[in-house]
Amino acid sequence: MPREIANHAAVRNHARRVGLKPSETLLDRSYHHATMGKLKDNNKRGRPDIVHFALMEALGTPLFLKGMLRVYVHTVNDKLITIADNLRIPKSYLRFEGLMVGLFRDKAVKSDEGAVLMETSDDTLAGLLDAIKPGKVIGLSTTGVQGTAEKAVAENFADDCAFVVGAFPRGHFSESTTRLLNLTYSISDIGLEAHVVIARILYECEKLLEIGIHHEGDEKRRQVGA
Repeated sequence: MPREIANHAAVRNHARRVGLKPSETLLDRSYHHATMGKLKDNNKRGRPDIVHFALMEALGTPLFLKGMLRVYVHTVNDKLITIADNLRIPKSYLRFEGLMVGLFRDKAVKSDEGAVLMETSDDTLAGLLDAIKPGKVIGLSTTGVQGTAEKAVAENFADDCAFVVGAFPRGHFSESTTRLLNLTYSISDIGLEAHVVIARILYECEKLLEIGIHHEGDEKRRQVGA
C-alpha cells in the first residue's frame, strides 16, 4: 500500500475487514478506487489480479517446467520479485493475495524445507537487465511494430532474449522502460491482455525448441499452494 494513501478511511476499513495493517494490504482498485486518484500513474496501478493471471500462464508452460524460462516481476516502485525454478502459483486469487502480502512483509516465501520460492528486493528494471544480460530486450505493446508472435520470437530468439510485458490495465510503457528496449512489437491488431500475450510468445518459443506438452517430474514441483 502506498504510504500517501495508507491512512485513508477506505484503506483502513478494508484492512480491518481482512485483519491486516493498512500498510500491509495490496493496493487493489476493487477496494481502493475512491482514493487512488491521488497516486501518480494511478490508471496503471491497483490490479494485482493481472499479475496473478500472467504468472499462472507463464509458470504453467512446459518451457518453465523444463527450466528454460526465468520469470521476474518488477513493480512501479522498483521492487523486484524473483521467481524460483519450478514454482507453482496458487490458482485461487485469495490465496495468491495472501502469498503476496507475506512476500512483501517478509521479503521471501520459503518451502517447508527452507528453499526460497519467491523473494523481493529493491532494484530497477535497468538493474535487473544489467544483472541477467540478455542479448536483446523486446517489449510487447500495441504501440510496437506490427507483426506476429511468431515473428517477434523468430527474429530475436537466438540472442537469449528478454521479453517485457506490461501487467497494467491501460496505458503504455514509461519512457524509462522504453529506453531499455531494443525493439517493441505489436502482435495483434487489437489490444490483448497480458496473459494472452505471454501465452502466445512462450508457445512460439516452445515451437522453436520443439518442446512438447508432455513433461516428466510434474509431481516433484515445489508448491506454494494448490
